[in-house]
Amino acid sequence: MSIPRLLRPAAIVFVCSMVLAACSQSPHQFHMTNVTGHMADLALFQMPTADGRKLTAEDLRGKVVTVFFGYTHCPDVCPTALAKLQAVTQRLGEAAKDLRVLFVTVDPTRDTQAVLQRYMESYGPQFIALRPDPEILPKLTSRYHIAYVYAQPDASGNYIVNHTTRFFVFDQTGQMRLIGRHEEDIAAIASDLGYLINHSS
Repeated sequence: MSIPRLLRPAAIVFVCSMVLAACSQSPHQFHMTNVTGHMADLALFQMPTADGRKLTAEDLRGKVVTVFFGYTHCPDVCPTALAKLQAVTQRLGEAAKDLRVLFVTVDPTRDTQAVLQRYMESYGPQFIALRPDPEILPKLTSRYHIAYVYAQPDASGNYIVNHTTRFFVFDQTGQMRLIGRHEEDIAAIASDLGYLINHSS
C-alpha cells in the first residue's frame, strides 16, 4: 500500500528515528528500531478503556507496553498486527504477564466502547482497547507522530482510515525504547520484548 501524501511526514520521522538508533547502545541486539532517549515517554491522558475505565501511564508502571494505533474496521493491517502481537504473547509464555498491548482507535466515531470490547475479546488479557476523547486524539497522535486520514465514505457510509502502521514499545518506566513495523517477524518481536521484560531500566 503506498503512503498517502499526508502520511509522508510521519514516514520521514520514522526514518530519522532509525538514524538516531545508531547512537543508542544495549547489550541486546534489538531487531526493532532502538530509539531509546530520542522519543516521547508514555502518556495516555486518562483515556477511557473499552470497559469504561480510565487508564493512565502510571497504571502501567512496571509493565512493558506496546502501543498500536488503528481501528476496528481496518481490513488488513490492524487485524494482522494484532494477531502477530497475540502470537508474541503466546511465545513469551509466563513472561507475557508483564506485557500490555494497547490498541488506540483513530476512529472513535465508529469504535464505540461496545465495539472495541467485542473486537478485543479474542486477543487475551494483555490487550487493552482505548478510545480517546475527540479533543485528546490529536494531542496523542501528535505526540507520537501518528498520521491518520479519513477517506470519503462510500454509498453505504463506510470509509477507510489511512494511518501510520508502526507500533511503539515502552519499558517498565514508561520510556520509549523501540519502534516496530507490522511486518516484523514474530520471533524478533518476542526476542526484543522478552529482553525488556527481563531487564527493567
